[in-house]
Amino acid sequence: MTSEPHGLPRSDSGGVADVGGPASASGRTRGWRRLLRPAFVGAVVIAVAALLWRQRDDVIRSLESISPLNVGESLLLGLVGAWLPGLVWRNLLASQGYPTTPAAGQRAFFVAQLGKYLPGGIWNLVAQVALARELRIPGRQAASATFLTLALSVLSALLLAGLTLPFALPELLAQYWWAFLAVPIALVMLHPRVVAWWSAAVFRLLRRPGESVRLSWPVLVRAVVLLVLSWVAFGLHFGILVRALGTDVPSLRLLSIGVFALAWVAGFLIVIAPAGAGVREAVLVFGFASFLPAGALLTMAVLSRVLLIVADVLLAGVMAATGWRGVRRHASGTAGSAP
Repeated sequence: MTSEPHGLPRSDSGGVADVGGPASASGRTRGWRRLLRPAFVGAVVIAVAALLWRQRDDVIRSLESISPLNVGESLLLGLVGAWLPGLVWRNLLASQGYPTTPAAGQRAFFVAQLGKYLPGGIWNLVAQVALARELRIPGRQAASATFLTLALSVLSALLLAGLTLPFALPELLAQYWWAFLAVPIALVMLHPRVVAWWSAAVFRLLRRPGESVRLSWPVLVRAVVLLVLSWVAFGLHFGILVRALGTDVPSLRLLSIGVFALAWVAGFLIVIAPAGAGVREAVLVFGFASFLPAGALLTMAVLSRVLLIVADVLLAGVMAATGWRGVRRHASGTAGSAP
């Protein structure tokens, strides 16, 4: 352990106080963060409002053909699907030695998630790192937890799609059997030792120093189970909207779960589309094209996106309102002990 230099004044908390200069670097950093927060919120509000305004006609048409009860059920399932990844993020942070209180951790995750509606595909990560630092969590650990949550989301989505679509549409297995090779690949990629390997490779690719992420089997299994449940909730959310069209689609639930998972992965990979806008809708329409007309499917796909935007905004708003006290309690509880 390195000893402290002699002769330097100490702060009230026992550390070495800042000396020299009119302001410390940490003070300047906090000042910039205070300026960036309203800018981030303003940019998100403008992006979400523009997205909703462009899709207003499709939303109005879809609402005319579906009951308020079905809309409420679909929104509730969307809330569940969006909430579960936040638990995974907190669990992954805790496995790295940085536990958070539920209120503080969920605030950091869900407020930052609104950044995905900005073009570029990185702003939710940037916001997540900034909010995690308020909890005395180093940016590297926050970023690795976010990257790992996204990677596990993609792998669990591919795994679930490979397990559901062959039963929902058996003809797919005969025509596109090669696509379902993603299932064993996903299983291999989810092995803890393989996770450690590809997480270290990501750090090298990004030219960021960092150790590989080593997860125990219980942590990894819990994360995958929560993410699979999230995809199930999202799939059922879209299935309710499709069912409202009045067409009898065989194996509707399985088909909705598998198609929605694939649609999300496609939208995620096209990073130039904010939150996969347009890409996800195209895959959803294609997945049900043999059962329903494209126009009706598109209106429901657009309504699905709007409901999920509402779910994200509600979660961020609730967590922001209830999380400030949790942030202060978390910071005071970790003061002097954070690395």
